[in-house]
Amino acid sequence: MFGQTGPIQAVEGLPAATLVLLRALDKTRNRFATERELTLSELRVLSRIAEARQASPKMLAGSMNLTTGAVTAISDRLVERDLILRVAHPSDRRAIFLELTPAGEAVMAGVYDDYRGAITTVADTMTEGETELLESLLLRLATSLGYPLEDGLAGAQTAVPTA
Repeated sequence: MFGQTGPIQAVEGLPAATLVLLRALDKTRNRFATERELTLSELRVLSRIAEARQASPKMLAGSMNLTTGAVTAISDRLVERDLILRVAHPSDRRAIFLELTPAGEAVMAGVYDDYRGAITTVADTMTEGETELLESLLLRLATSLGYPLEDGLAGAQTAVPTA
């Protein structure tokens, strides 16, 4: 049982281990962003665009709990750095999509390679059954926390795990 001793014992066991994992993931994402001279919000926007292939500012705002104005400011900086580009919507001349440029694709390929490497270090020590169980448990946890698995990473269909 993982837990914390001290004057305030907020959580222990699985909830505590989950919080530790979330903090480790936050620290890792911050490092990935810093190494690429990006803010965390810029990295999040790039990730969502990479995972969806293209995204509207409204979709990004909704999925990231930001205003469309905040997404516009972030996307302005990413366009200036030649990491994304704005593409006209094919049927609505008032709307745009955001897509990665080749430079943006290279940045995200590096981020995902680093992420895979960090996860693979542990996954390589697990059996296939353990890996499948952990994946199922993580998705069930996400569901119990209210994350709609049908959203996947950025709109991809993901099967809901069974008990």
